[in-house]
Amino acid sequence: METIAALATAPFRAAIGVIRMSGDDAFSIAEACLRYTGDNRLIAPDQKRNLSFGRICQGDEVLDEVVVCAFRGPNSYTGEDTVEFSCHGGVYLLNRVLRLLFSLGARQATGGEFTKRAFLNGKSDLTRAEGVMDLIDAEYSTAARVAMSELDGTVGHAIGEINQALLGIAAQLLAYVDYPDDEIGEVSAEALEDEITRALDRVSALCDTYETGKTIREGVPTVLCGKPNVGKSSLMNRLSGRERSIVTEIAGTTRDTVEETVIFGGVKLILTDTAGIRATDDRVEQIGVTRARQAAERADLILCVFDDQTEQDRLLAEEMRESKAKIVFLFNKSDQTPHETLPPWAKGVPAFRVSAKTGEGLSAVEAWVRDTFAPDLTTQSALVSNGRQYHCLLRVREALQRARDNLCLTPDVIVSDVEEAIAAVGEITGERVSESVIHEIFSRFCVGK
Repeated sequence: METIAALATAPFRAAIGVIRMSGDDAFSIAEACLRYTGDNRLIAPDQKRNLSFGRICQGDEVLDEVVVCAFRGPNSYTGEDTVEFSCHGGVYLLNRVLRLLFSLGARQATGGEFTKRAFLNGKSDLTRAEGVMDLIDAEYSTAARVAMSELDGTVGHAIGEINQALLGIAAQLLAYVDYPDDEIGEVSAEALEDEITRALDRVSALCDTYETGKTIREGVPTVLCGKPNVGKSSLMNRLSGRERSIVTEIAGTTRDTVEETVIFGGVKLILTDTAGIRATDDRVEQIGVTRARQAAERADLILCVFDDQTEQDRLLAEEMRESKAKIVFLFNKSDQTPHETLPPWAKGVPAFRVSAKTGEGLSAVEAWVRDTFAPDLTTQSALVSNGRQYHCLLRVREALQRARDNLCLTPDVIVSDVEEAIAAVGEITGERVSESVIHEIFSRFCVGK
């Protein structure tokens, strides 16, 4: 396979810059530009990998002193002969080394081409490859742990077990259908139903993890709402760690929605501060109130902020209870009224006394968010966070549901349903996937990975 090369680290001035090269001619191209001191050499014929030190030269000109890692295929990330040059991290210098490698026969790698080659060479299935990109994209610890779990193969392993079960069911049915005259006993409908149901239960359990996985991957749309001047903007600033919203003592200061992404309780919240909800004759403020209500309708989590226990607060609380989102009541300014009890209308909803000014009480809210939206990943055998994988799983589930419903029909009909489920499983791992899907997946990767 033709040899590709690319910068594997960020294209900025740094202490170290790594250039990766992979393909049939990787070793010969590296040897053509490397000069060693002492007994150093790129890699011995009987070695799987080697680390050496030398100089990279263009003719008689020394470009850099480099540490060189050589991996003999298939014992490399791509499954091919691979060389990685750890250079000094000057942008000009790295570009010169790359141009040298291109002049010697390598070509510029495209986005994700190294990982794509790893997949095509059987070093990784698609679930692991997608885990690589998810790990790169991870913005906080929980997302990184989910991506690392995917990269370690927990999803792929779970899918593999389902696939083996489906292959066993298909084998029984095909043997009976294809060789009706041989002494192959008829497949018991009861036993077949049990096997299909077990496979269906495993697929459904995996599908059920997607909402949690999606939340971790994409974040929780969250809205701060309440009447004017209760401290919504102060809470926004406290949670975001900076002066994101304007705070004054004037009621109605916030006229439009203000968004910020925050990590709270190990969960990414897409946090929106909104205008205070109240009746007003101010046309601009009316628009802000409408947008606040619209934001609440779209949210998955509403942090409803109060600083009092008036009838207006009660009515707002009842309005928010009608939402499909999860609701939390936050009674702000606890630093001013530290011992005030919660009102009767707060019953049945998680409620906390907090102070946006001091941060008091927010640790309890943080714990609630963690318990509600972030699973205990140490007990999760597999967590699906990828939309492509999830929609393939839905097709597997639908096919198995049809197979179970068709148990009263001839075996060849059931075989067709089971084979459709097997095909959908193959799309998840990449065993049966179109070139266009492969291109779409790896086009999201950065160059050099």
